[in-house]
Amino acid sequence: MAKTDRPIIIEEDGSVQTNRKPWKLIAAIAILFVGFLFVHNASPLYCDWLWFQETGYPAVFTTTIWAKTFLYVSFGLLFFAVFYGNLALTQRLAPESGSRILYERFGVQTGAAVMKGLSWLLLGAGVFVSLWAGRLAAESWGSWLEFTHSTLFNQKDPVFGQDLSFYIFQLPFWRFLYTFSLVTLLLTLAAVSLLYFAGRAVETLTGLSRLAPGIRTQLLCLLATLALVQAFGTRLSAYALLTSDNNKFFGAGYTDLHYRLLGFNVQMGILILTSLACLVTLFRGKDLKLPLIGVGAWAASWILLGIVLPGVIQKTVVESNEFSSEKQNIERNIKFTRLGFGLENVKLVNDFPADQSLTAKDIANNSDSFDNVRLWDHPYLAKVYSQLQTVKSYYKFEHEAVSGGREYNIDVDRYQIGGKTRQVMLGARELDTNGLPESAQGWQNQRLAYTHGYGVVMSPVNRTIQGLPDYFLSGFPVVASKEAANLKVTQPAIYYGQIEHSYVFTNTEQSEFDYPASGSDNGKEAQDHYSRYAGKGGIPIGTNALARWAYSVTLGDANILLTRSFTPETKLLYRRDIRDRLQTVASFIQQDSDPYLIVDSETGKLFWMIDCYTQSSEMPYSTPEKIDVNNMSYVAPNYIRNSVKATIDAYDGTINLYLADSKDPIAQTYGKIYPGMLKPISQMPASLRSHTRYPEDLFRIQRSVYSTFHIDDPRVLYSKSDIWAIPTEPNALPQKAVTNADGTITPSNQQMDPYFVVMKMPKGVSSEDSKTLKDEFLLMSPLAPIKREGQNILGWMCARCDGEHYGELVLYRFPQQASVNGPSQVIAFVNNDPVISPQLTPLRLAGSTANFGNLLVIPVEKSLLYIAPLYVESTTGATGLPKLEKVVVAYGDRVVMEDSLPKALADLFPTDAKSDAETTSKTETSTLPANGDKKNQPVSESVRNLIFKATAEYSRAQQKLKAGDFAGYGASMKDVERELNSLKQAAGVK
Repeated sequence: MAKTDRPIIIEEDGSVQTNRKPWKLIAAIAILFVGFLFVHNASPLYCDWLWFQETGYPAVFTTTIWAKTFLYVSFGLLFFAVFYGNLALTQRLAPESGSRILYERFGVQTGAAVMKGLSWLLLGAGVFVSLWAGRLAAESWGSWLEFTHSTLFNQKDPVFGQDLSFYIFQLPFWRFLYTFSLVTLLLTLAAVSLLYFAGRAVETLTGLSRLAPGIRTQLLCLLATLALVQAFGTRLSAYALLTSDNNKFFGAGYTDLHYRLLGFNVQMGILILTSLACLVTLFRGKDLKLPLIGVGAWAASWILLGIVLPGVIQKTVVESNEFSSEKQNIERNIKFTRLGFGLENVKLVNDFPADQSLTAKDIANNSDSFDNVRLWDHPYLAKVYSQLQTVKSYYKFEHEAVSGGREYNIDVDRYQIGGKTRQVMLGARELDTNGLPESAQGWQNQRLAYTHGYGVVMSPVNRTIQGLPDYFLSGFPVVASKEAANLKVTQPAIYYGQIEHSYVFTNTEQSEFDYPASGSDNGKEAQDHYSRYAGKGGIPIGTNALARWAYSVTLGDANILLTRSFTPETKLLYRRDIRDRLQTVASFIQQDSDPYLIVDSETGKLFWMIDCYTQSSEMPYSTPEKIDVNNMSYVAPNYIRNSVKATIDAYDGTINLYLADSKDPIAQTYGKIYPGMLKPISQMPASLRSHTRYPEDLFRIQRSVYSTFHIDDPRVLYSKSDIWAIPTEPNALPQKAVTNADGTITPSNQQMDPYFVVMKMPKGVSSEDSKTLKDEFLLMSPLAPIKREGQNILGWMCARCDGEHYGELVLYRFPQQASVNGPSQVIAFVNNDPVISPQLTPLRLAGSTANFGNLLVIPVEKSLLYIAPLYVESTTGATGLPKLEKVVVAYGDRVVMEDSLPKALADLFPTDAKSDAETTSKTETSTLPANGDKKNQPVSESVRNLIFKATAEYSRAQQKLKAGDFAGYGASMKDVERELNSLKQAAGVK
């Protein structure tokens, strides 16, 4: 009821005070508030605009801003219209009794002032809460953009018949819309009810039936709308059944489809009827009986049909006949999980023999593969790099780890060197100003002088010189070895990398430190080298006073305004951590945890390659898999694709995003949102594209998922009778290295990491003709039976990385009756071997440790070899320098340890005596001098290896004799005698 009899206030001078709305004051407050928001947000927005312009992606900035602004304004206004509109209506409809009490208690003037103040208070509350609502809505800008640019999957879910795009792109925004509407209506209803109770429109709940018509109409309209919104939310809850956890599988189960879904449908019907009851009551009813009955019926159905009945059915019907009830749903779980993780096209090769048919000829035929077996482990090689290739304490081969803190950063890749594919390990020599002396950590040094890292170190994966790496690229300046002369580094400066970088300024009056002196004489190399930045990266700031002010405010650094070191060419470089830089540009991707460095063979420039994933947790019937984001959080997608590969120039920070999977609907959607952002992979320079590799994080996820979902039979999956696992790494270093009293390191219970190899796909199991098979770059991992991760292995899985076969997944399964040794068993054999074990003891005494590196399982032809390096490291110095001293190779039940991989292979696979004799005869015939002198005739490889073994055994015997171990000395001399007899036999001496 409108208030037509409100008192008119007559002032003492006879003027009448009318109740005009102070529009001018409201407008002034609004202008001041908008001005505050502008000043508060202008600085970071302007800085971001400059940064996005510098990176070449201004459309990302504008699209994001417009999406946020649209949601902020539209939903803020919508909330204000509903919330404050109802509050204003409440004031008009409230009975006069409330205001009369104020007038009677405080007087006419004071009471009127209180009423006016209350109006202003409600307006302020409405504006404040609306701004809050708009801000929350703006956070859903990504869902909104996906909703408006969605791409069809062209595949429907098996329950509701919706295209999968509905769940991936539309359902998240519908959920936001439901939550926003529900909260808006509940807050409005609560605020309106509170005002009516305060204004005595209703004093008790029993008085609801005697409400004034206007008040009754308002409350019924709110209740009707609230019932419809809840009905909409109930429908969304039905869709959520398809991603629910049913213990044995993910997705809707028997109880969900037959009873919970029924309950949701009944609840929706009751809520719609309740809404209609509110409208009927509005025109015909005299009380709230029908709406209250509807609310009660909904609550009862929610409890009985949504909770009680499904629980009873699950216990009494489903659990006693679970497999027959859930068979179809388990089949759906298998199908959609494979689809979600890209495992629907895994090539399965059964009955890989894993036999012991290898011969010396097979070893020779796979010599290129053995030249590329990785013997250097990442932590050991990084330790060597850090001590021998840094020179200064402010250079690091590190990055920020997912687990938190810093860890060594060494990458694996392949390059064409000497006309052959060579697997290499390399590290970026990055700058960490925290390594500067404390006295040198001033603003000018950290911001103007020490601005970049320098160069790259590269070495083959298995070559050593006196136990240390043999380098392809090394030193200051970067120098290529003679063998790797085709590699060149024309721009070694690293301004953008993986160590958390702060902002720096280039081209100032202060020269930038480039690299330290590399000579000791008085020549050019005896002095530190300096440079000036010539890249296109960075934001010009030298003559832009507004930019200096904005960045000074945004970065909280007054020195940006105060310094006199800037020149007209000065640039600001910030967001120099490549992961932060990429994520800011492409917020829709999840990055692989291991960006890797590339030396561009064409230009000599350094680039970072980052594998990027598009993902979702909304795939129906797909089981999610966890991915660690950092040491505090993780994501658990049930759909993931490596759809984007990003390159970042280490010198100027240029970001390029390439579409690696054009079939991925999520990537297609973001291609629509940001036209031109994702370039076809064919546009990636060939010199970079040749270094694309299958991402390790994705392979880890896929091998883990496939360990369960390789199963086709739903009964087998239900019973978990053929679940696989990842073998335990027997030689893994614990995160905090603990050295035991005898110098050994306690192994951790860590899963084997996948590893890269260069090898031929086994003959007879590849689609290519065996004659055309060639070495290729693979990422592989063995698999083990569940609960036997430390014992046997049952097969191995690989991802192909080269050419037209990129991304193909292949699983090789051993015969099920075969018992194939696992990594932990092999290491146990090594430690217990009567020849190897005595050799380890002296290496672990007198201030040194001897620890095995990662054990690699290498398929060769139709057999397996197990290869592990042995590192010896001093414990007496301030810093130990690990050396790769020995190599262990196991084959079947035989284990050998030698100084190098070729020697170990020669021990295991000695050439046939007849072939040796023929080869030796031919060699002698061609190399003997004319006079028939046989002094220089060559010795066969088998004889040479036996000489090496006899010499090694004799040396070990002498060590035991010096140590007073007479029993060990006697045993070793027997070994020497055995080797000498073998040598005589091989040499044909009786």
